[in-house]
Amino acid sequence: MLSLVKKYRNLSFEERTILHAKFSIIFNLILAVGKVILGFLINTVFFVTAAINVFMMLSRFECYLGVTKVHRRSFNFRNNFVGTFLLLAGVAYTVYMILLLFSVFEMKGYNMVVGTLIAFVSFIELGVAIRGCLNAYGAGHYYRNIKMISLCSALTAISLTEMAIMSFADSTDTRIIDCWFGIGIGILIIILGIYVFIAPMVSIIDRKHNVYQMAEDSDLTEDRFKFKLTNSKFYGNYYYIGKIDRGIVDGLVLQEKNPIFKWNIFVLIAVIILSEILIFPYAVGAIVFHFRNAGLIKKLDKLMASHGCIKIEEKEEI
Repeated sequence: MLSLVKKYRNLSFEERTILHAKFSIIFNLILAVGKVILGFLINTVFFVTAAINVFMMLSRFECYLGVTKVHRRSFNFRNNFVGTFLLLAGVAYTVYMILLLFSVFEMKGYNMVVGTLIAFVSFIELGVAIRGCLNAYGAGHYYRNIKMISLCSALTAISLTEMAIMSFADSTDTRIIDCWFGIGIGILIIILGIYVFIAPMVSIIDRKHNVYQMAEDSDLTEDRFKFKLTNSKFYGNYYYIGKIDRGIVDGLVLQEKNPIFKWNIFVLIAVIILSEILIFPYAVGAIVFHFRNAGLIKKLDKLMASHGCIKIEEKEEI
């Protein structure tokens, strides 16, 4: 047992992500089959939730094949499939909540013990999913997609948590609140599915390696150099780190670690205490920062051109 734990701890982020994906695919398949059976035996509502599990499973499976069977299909083909399955999961969940809103299906009640347990597990799942998304940033499209799918699963768990807590915390009928909250979750999953389609166009994950030819009038003199490409106090800035060899500039666009972790320990404690208030504006800022950097490579090309260098290669590393 200890040897397995040690082996797991020695796995890289990418290896752990793929291992987790394997278990998630199997778990979602078992869950979907179980819900289909319950749909026949108990309530047709289980057919809808089973469809959501199937779409989540298929999206993960496409990411898994994208990493392990690289040459079978193109990245664009698999990425579009992942986006489609995630969209369908979001649509299915939204439709499910709309049907609940109009009392087509019966909402289940929970006691305090079960509701608290659901909340505990859901918040852990959400925290792990968010951390996974942050860790996956810059690791590759497939790894990021896997973590985003986990985030979508965690969001549905949070929706269930809200229903569970409201069912025992409020004696009145909370169907309207529960369903609109769930509809919001479904729409958010749809938005994340749309993002999967456009991510390759706004992300620099597969455009980090850039090579330039130096002109005779180039003013670059040092063999190794570092250019700052962004300027942010709250998010990790991007740099182009290059080296010159026989008139060729070969370099990578890399992001520094989050500057927040460099703050004074007392400031960090204050931020942690206020995290529930600050996390939403910080997340919005991170999204804005991400999309603003969609043209980062063009900015780099202009910067290098100003130093007398012409772009000759942009290597894709999906």
